[in-house]
Amino acid sequence: MTSPPPLTGRLTPPEFDYFADVVMRFVDAAESLLKAELSHPFNIGSEAMRDRAASDDHPGTWSKQTLLTLATQQGAVGLEQCDLLRGIAAILRTDLVTLAPFPLARTSAVIAAKAWYVLTAGSKEERLRRFLNEELAALYGLPFPSGDEEAVAERDARAADYRAVGATAGLEATYRKKPRLWDAPILARAGRGLADAPPSETQLVKDFYRASGLQEDELAGLPYSLLSAATHGRFRQAGLVRYASASPSVGGVSTAAMHVTLGVTAQTTMYAAIAMRTYLCALARYTAVSETVVLTRLHGPTEEWSAIAQQETEQPKHDAFPDARRPTL
Repeated sequence: MTSPPPLTGRLTPPEFDYFADVVMRFVDAAESLLKAELSHPFNIGSEAMRDRAASDDHPGTWSKQTLLTLATQQGAVGLEQCDLLRGIAAILRTDLVTLAPFPLARTSAVIAAKAWYVLTAGSKEERLRRFLNEELAALYGLPFPSGDEEAVAERDARAADYRAVGATAGLEATYRKKPRLWDAPILARAGRGLADAPPSETQLVKDFYRASGLQEDELAGLPYSLLSAATHGRFRQAGLVRYASASPSVGGVSTAAMHVTLGVTAQTTMYAAIAMRTYLCALARYTAVSETVVLTRLHGPTEEWSAIAQQETEQPKHDAFPDARRPTL
């Protein structure tokens, strides 16, 4: 849709309802894979099955089956992405709401990238290291007052558990210089130290989209930059919103009504769909399922999503998607 919606009492145009249906078809296809072919119990001979079989090999002070938890959680995060994509579909149908899909798309993409990082490790031990470091980062990122002794004690006990699990795989706890209260220890291979620190979220997502097919360095960094700009309220600067005069000029100033076109919404949220597809392909390799199964199941709704995104023919002055950068599924 290239013409702005009504400036007052905006009702959702039918094109947005149709796009919401497409998003839901994509979610249904992804969820069917997560609950059937890619689910536990895993295929014999798969890396997932090997992790499950070795689940007792790395006990901690609390944790007894960390590798089984690792294996099953990689599918669970797919269902989290489905939840967020359903949220996007619901918002698309809601009157007077235009900006909310973008932060949801960013969150979904980051979840996919973190799971992909674990799934694409070259060995069981490396998967375990990446998984434990993410768990530690999440643990130390929990919001609670530093004076809450009970919460601090629980965090420290859980961190000790993760360190104990890591020690069974030859991992050593390494600390940054002058660590802050929220800086998690890093589990590193012997002698590697901080060189084994996980990549920053920005770098991780950039690597993830490069693996998704955005080979050029600048293009691989675009999705995270664009979605982060939206998340941090920079909708105008990112070229996501347009404005139209909504009232006569008073003293040289007129009220402007904001709107987001269907094409821009589809193009931007498509990065979450690309993320889901890349994650599902990595999960398929991990569970010894043909990637063709994933691509075939997602093909119909991804083609529809891509077609809607390509409808945007009239670009804003500062369009975030010049033709060479338009995402494709």
